Amino acid sequence: MSTAHDELTNLLTRRRLLGHAAGGSLALLVASALPLVRTPAAAYADPSTTDATLQAFADTMIPGRKVAQTARGNAIDPRAIAGVDPLPGAVEADTLELYHHPEVGFDALAPAFLAELTTRSLPNGGDFLSLGFDARVRTCLAGLDFSNDTRLVWEAAAAVPFTAFCAAALTRNATSATAPGYRVMGLPGVAPNGYTGFSYGRRMSRERTRGGSLP
Repeated sequence: MSTAHDELTNLLTRRRLLGHAAGGSLALLVASALPLVRTPAAAYADPSTTDATLQAFADTMIPGRKVAQTARGNAIDPRAIAGVDPLPGAVEADTLELYHHPEVGFDALAPAFLAELTTRSLPNGGDFLSLGFDARVRTCLAGLDFSNDTRLVWEAAAAVPFTAFCAAALTRNATSATAPGYRVMGLPGVAPNGYTGFSYGRRMSRERTRGGSLP
């Protein structure tokens, strides 16, 4: 992975995107970005590449291996994943489906975001979908920079792949077998009957304390 992507990861971590993912505030973040939408700019977004470009952006946030389908069996545009990581990434974790989820509300934000993404991609060699991974990272760093007065729109767009990957937002009772993000992070996920195979190898005390608390 490139040094530039390390910078991007650190930047997103400082913006507490994982907190939005874990705290269930993704829809609130998207809603807070809507006032920044510049309606005239939406006319420059190419609707024929919308989904592929969103997948490419998600892959830039959390890169992954090249696959043809997501964990939930949805199609992946062959141009979207750069393939710079051998493990599953955000695209495989069904980020695109979460982008279009009605409770997230990102569809209202997408045209303006994609228009700005395209505008910032051109100086790096072309439209975002045609760029190499390093050029995609440079484009995203520029969009998320504090000098960009619409950076909240970019943060909302970046929060979606983090939520899909780190929080398995679309998978009910997610486990490492059903959620790629959990598998990569080493999280077992939901255990309806407890983790019977886990133990420190010590018998737990059954006695009571005098004051109801530990010394």
